[in-house]
Amino acid sequence: MKKTILKFSIACLASLILFSACSKDDDQATTADTSNFVVVSALITSPYSGYITSFGSTIPSGTISNVKGTSKQAQWLVGIRQFGKYIYRFHNASGERGITKYSVDATTQTFKEEGYIATDKSIFGSGQHVIVNETTGFYFDPALGLLKIQKFNPTTMQRTGELDFTAKLQDATKEFVSLGQTMMMVKEGKLYANIHYGTTARKGYLDSKDGIIRLAVIDIATGNLDKIITFDTGNKIVQTGWFFENPMWDLGDDGHLYFCDMAGIGSGGSSLHRIKKGETEIDANWMIKMDDITKNGFFHNILVRNGKIYTRIPNEGIKPDFSNIGNEIWEYSTIDVNTKAVQKITGAPIVSFNGNANAIVEIDKQIYLMVENKTQNINGFFKVNGTTATQSFQVSEGGSICGFAKL
Repeated sequence: MKKTILKFSIACLASLILFSACSKDDDQATTADTSNFVVVSALITSPYSGYITSFGSTIPSGTISNVKGTSKQAQWLVGIRQFGKYIYRFHNASGERGITKYSVDATTQTFKEEGYIATDKSIFGSGQHVIVNETTGFYFDPALGLLKIQKFNPTTMQRTGELDFTAKLQDATKEFVSLGQTMMMVKEGKLYANIHYGTTARKGYLDSKDGIIRLAVIDIATGNLDKIITFDTGNKIVQTGWFFENPMWDLGDDGHLYFCDMAGIGSGGSSLHRIKKGETEIDANWMIKMDDITKNGFFHNILVRNGKIYTRIPNEGIKPDFSNIGNEIWEYSTIDVNTKAVQKITGAPIVSFNGNANAIVEIDKQIYLMVENKTQNINGFFKVNGTTATQSFQVSEGGSICGFAKL
């Protein structure tokens, strides 16, 4: 039944950055808009073939088809990540595991593969990565070492070295130890990578041995391991982050780093945590427990803006066999960072688990929510205005919506 989680771990896309080219004559200035609004959709059938489509500088509206002659077709399309004007995925177009980079031509709206770094194909989490800037990125490739962080250049898509912490982190008393397999985060010059204790049989896949969150704090400039920070959740297991495009962390506009622990998924214990601005320890005085909201639910999305945590909360607990995880039970809500009060976002229909990687995105300082509700025949994105949301566009062709971004 664990495959059910993977099947519904269909997600995608994020937000950001606009470039313009300007030319002037004696009387006026003209600006060529080179931005691309991109929509992602996928068919929920193995191997999750889908479409990434550019709509140019015009934001989609009304009912649209996500199948165009310029669309990029790809297998294992369970989500995308974005840095600047580029898309990054955990698989290439053929579905082979690794980090793939795509660019989009602003004029023709066509996609080009800018590079591919192949990674191990046998262990979940292979290809986990984070981008710091145009020249610095980090990724996990178990074939090169479970306790090594690989370095790469996001512009050239070339591996540039590694940070080897095997001697410091290897523990002979543990069956399986990995570094950065499910979560890598960056804040204020530090890389935070999860340390996972699992089993040799499952190799880090939902096999946590205890309820302690462990993060290696690595100085990005020197590559040194500063320390290991921990937080005892009081649960039997933890699951910080995930194995594909959903990062499950966000650097809030308050400067704090927020992240999700899914814990037992079908057995409760999920929580939200943070590392405050200017600090490098997990905040011991701040924690939001899903069980206080919905018993046996779990957090898997997070965006923090203006003192509010935007997330999805199930209206019923997840069953131990995950039989209801894909049902229309997930409600878009906000949680006040300080009071922890929960408020549903009205106007946004209840949704299925589909599209969890980029269920909540920010574009031009506006927040959009991904909505797939087959009961109401809704398949698109909703724009948030305060505590309400209204539909921006509907996808009629190309599969289930799983992403929206501005490159």
